[in-house]
Parts: sequence; C-alpha cells; structure tokens
Amino acid sequence: MAYEYKVSGQSVQLQLDPSVVAVRFGPSEPNSSRAMSAEAAGIGPFANRFDIPSENLTIIPAGPGILPSSADQMQKTIETKIGRLNQQAAVDVALPVFNVNGNHVVATDRVIVGIDVPSEAAKLATKYNATVLRDFEKKVVLQIAPGADPFAISNAISGEPGVRFAEPDFITIGRHIPKRSTATANIPLEAMAIPRQYAMKITKAVEAWEIQVGSRNVRIAVLDEGVDTDHPDLKDAVVGTFDATDDDTYQEPNGWDGHGTSCSGLALAAGNAETGVRGTGVGCSLLAVRIAYSQFKGGPWITSNEKIARAIAWARTNEASVISNSWGGGAPSGAIIEEFEAARTEGRNGLGCVIVIAAGNAFGPVQFPAKIPNVLAVSASNEFDQIKTPTSLDGETWWGTCFGPEISVCAPGVHNLTTDISGSDGYDATNYTPSFNGTSSATPIVAGACGLILSANPELTEQEVRTLVMQTADKVGEHPYVDAGRNDFFGFGRLNVLAAITAAQAVA
Repeated sequence: MAYEYKVSGQSVQLQLDPSVVAVRFGPSEPNSSRAMSAEAAGIGPFANRFDIPSENLTIIPAGPGILPSSADQMQKTIETKIGRLNQQAAVDVALPVFNVNGNHVVATDRVIVGIDVPSEAAKLATKYNATVLRDFEKKVVLQIAPGADPFAISNAISGEPGVRFAEPDFITIGRHIPKRSTATANIPLEAMAIPRQYAMKITKAVEAWEIQVGSRNVRIAVLDEGVDTDHPDLKDAVVGTFDATDDDTYQEPNGWDGHGTSCSGLALAAGNAETGVRGTGVGCSLLAVRIAYSQFKGGPWITSNEKIARAIAWARTNEASVISNSWGGGAPSGAIIEEFEAARTEGRNGLGCVIVIAAGNAFGPVQFPAKIPNVLAVSASNEFDQIKTPTSLDGETWWGTCFGPEISVCAPGVHNLTTDISGSDGYDATNYTPSFNGTSSATPIVAGACGLILSANPELTEQEVRTLVMQTADKVGEHPYVDAGRNDFFGFGRLNVLAAITAAQAVA
C-alpha cells in the first residue's frame, strides 16, 4: 500500500513507524477483550498503550517480530499485524502509524477537501460513500466508510472538478520540545523580573520600548496549547479566545500545559514597574487560541490538521495582525497552507497578517509549516549570540535549532524568563519560569516585535514587516553571511527590535 498524498501539487510519502499501531476498538468493548485482541494479533503489551479518547483510538506497541530489515519487509510485517487486528471482533479498525519528524501521525477516517463550491460536497460524499461532517472556509470534512483507505480516497477526490486539494485529516501525537531545566523561578512578586530577561536586552527591545509602545489595536494570536488568561502579566491584554480542540471559546490550558502561557509572555506580557515580565510586543492585544493539549503531565501534544486550519481561520477573521506559531513537525497539509495564505493575503483588510513560525528543534532541516514561503521562519540562538546547537555554550546539550534555506531570522531561544501558569501549575511553582527554550521560545519574541512594528506603522503590509525584521537584524554568530546577506542558521541575522522600530517609524 502506498501511503502517499499531494500537497501543493507535490507528492508526500509517509514512512511507517514500526514501533506502534493504532486501533479503534468497539466503544463498549472492555479492556479485557481489547487486551486479548491485541495479544491474538501479536502486538503489545497492551498495558503500554496510549489512549486518545477524543478519537476513540488506542496506540499500542507493535510487539515482537519487527526487526531491522528492508523498508518493504517492515511494511509487510506491520500490515500483516494490522490485518490480524482487523479480524478481531473487538476491533472496529486498525490503522498504521507514521513517523514524521519523530512524532506519531495517524491518518483518520476523515478527509479534508478544498472545494470551490461547498454546496457540491454532498454529491462528492455520495460518490465516495462518505458523509459530510462540517465545512469551513471553502473546505469540507468528509467521514469516509469504515475500513476505507483515506490515501486512495484523497487521491481520487483531488482529481475531481472544482477540488483544490484532498488529504487525510492527520492526528499528530507530538513531542513537547525541548525539555526544561530543573531550575526554579524564584521571583517574589515585589521584585521586578524584567531586568533578568536577557533576550529583551540583547535584541534591544528594552530600548525600543522607550520610543514605541504596543497598540491595543494590534492583535497577536498565539496558537498553542492554551493560555492562562488570568495571569497578572497577560490578563489585561486578552481580547479574544478560541479552543479549536472542542470548537468553543473556553481555551484555558490543562494545569500541566504551560507552553502557550510561556509563549504569550515573550510576545506581549505587560509586567508593570514593580512586578512581572514583559514581552517584545508589550501593549499589544492577545488572541489566545488552543490547537492542542496533552492528557497528562509530560505527555505528548495531541492535535489534528483540521483543528489547526480552523484555528488559523478563526485568528484571521478575529482581526489578528500577527499569528505566532510555536508548533510544527507534523504531516504537511494543504488545508493549513491555504489558511496561512488566506491570513497573509486577506487579513488586516488586505494588508495581511504576519505569519511567524518556529523552525523546529531537531538540529536538522526546517520542519513543516516553517517550510512554506512568505512567512518568518525563526531559528534559535543563545545568550552568547551563537546559533543553538547541542555543543553551544548555553549547556543545553539535548537539542539544536533546525536550519536551512527557509530561515528568515533568529532570536534567543534558551534560558528565557517568561510567564507560567499561575500558582503551582505549569512548569514551575510560581507565576514564572526561568528557562523556557526552543524555537518555541524564539518565535514569540519575533512575533511580539512584529506587533510593535505594526504599532509604530499600522499601514505596513505583512511583506513590509517581514522585510524590516530581516533587513534590520544584527549579523552576529559564527556563520558567514552570504547569499544576499544571510545564512542557513541565522537567516538574515539575530533580531534587533530597536533597529526594526526605528526603520518602521521612518517609512512614509
């Protein structure tokens, strides 16, 4: 079987993950019959499963018999086990799991279709024995028949008249990146934390704030695992919330999901003269958008491409000026690409939303969606203006920034002091965490700077904002700047907020 589909006219072929399989059991089946079915099919141990209740899916170790071999032999072995599972009475369907940048990815029984005339979707559904679940932004989500091949159906539908694309709606079970240090944020409320934010100094954001403050009219959307909207440094900035994981406006994170709160702090936290921290875009407004969650402390992210695409659409229609994306590494998606492009070209009444995306932390090629054109793809540096690698002087040996020709700009991505979920939840037992890291950490610093640029000159197009950020970056680091003044690690350099604001104020 070919696990292949098309994105932007290019073929994408996924690689099987030989370590696990996905199973949808009958909803009333007890764990005893589920375990027996797994054992009968030669997979397990069932006790080591990972359940995704919202999808009625269980990820189970593939068990013995998957030895290093050719890709064809490995695929044959996995497919044999899936076939055995599908013969079990307790199993509704068994599915392959793919390895995409180290994440587990599953093609669901749903297909996302970009269709020019959504009212024609019912005819399409009938032809392919599917059901229309919902539609959004000239896209429809079809539920295909049990056991049907989502790749084959996607490829067939993509050739239909009026169809722009068709693709499986992939679930991503993603790794939290990277791990945090065990340092504790010892920040008493009477002690102002801003002087300890080296990233705000090295990028000259502190100096930029003296000549420009963020505007409430500039909205920065943070797409993540939810934001603590009651945090004292964030609550006054919140102007809108959306939870794409269950399609409502209550997006508060699980107590252990601190990632989105920390990203928001670096983008626009507004600690006052006595307490708290600040983000580069202090004064701007916050759209808090939840696209993923983990089910337990330290657990992986769970999301789907449809949820992400709808979140981007919501941000655009709710007047986002900048969309900050500290996530990635899943299967490429035409739906996500289309929504980013719509935001970039139609947002802000045609001036465009600025799209800022983390490059990834695998110390390898840039990951989707930072690979798409016309966005700010952000890599990470450290406090010594080195590119972040496993051997850079910051001491975080377990990760390095992704790199490549897509990189636009770099920003500090280690040891960043920022907001945390209030109280004992989140990363640390206070309202702050001292060592938020990754390109996840660098990206909102750039997003906040874009918000500050638009506060200085709200008539700039998104392309003009991107150009200012790149042209005013500092040429730091150990890699020479070639190819029109850039390299594949720093892009056009490390962010300089003061220089970007000064340039923005000078544009007529």
